[in-house]
Amino acid sequence: MIMTKEDCINIGYISKAHGVRGDLRAVFDVHDLREYVKRKSFWFAKKDGPLVEGKLTFFRPQQKMEVLIHLEGVEDRNAAENWVGSTLYIPAEELPKLKDGHFYYFQVIGFTVMDEQLGALGTVRDFADGSAQDIMVMDYQDKEVLIPMTDTFVGKADFEKKLIYTNLPEGLVEAYLE
Repeated sequence: MIMTKEDCINIGYISKAHGVRGDLRAVFDVHDLREYVKRKSFWFAKKDGPLVEGKLTFFRPQQKMEVLIHLEGVEDRNAAENWVGSTLYIPAEELPKLKDGHFYYFQVIGFTVMDEQLGALGTVRDFADGSAQDIMVMDYQDKEVLIPMTDTFVGKADFEKKLIYTNLPEGLVEAYLE
């Protein structure tokens, strides 16, 4: 099967080799690691390189979002070092299903932000990592507006209407227009 990065979602990276038997330490950027424990493989790529499927022989969650993995054919530390720095991917269609109205960030890029008080605002352009929580980046009246991704401010998405609902604090949008 030929898989492209456009077909996949980045869910983490290989941070380092672990031990002498070819184990790898992977760092995941996912909501719940338990949803990935039974996977048989992941796709990997280094920088602009092609995707390569790696079949797992084990997947052992460690601390926080780190996991020890072992790939078929990677039998020593030297072979493992070749995988360090690789990005981990899974096909988008294999992402765990979310509850109705919930979304993955990539799914709502281009959606209109619909606020309870202000009505239709701008469009979702991107998401960024913030120090306290993730940030939704919205384009509004030729300005960039940053919205904290909290349950208080951001609600559900309507995929049919391409809307994402918010309840923004008074003055947040106006602060970006000054």
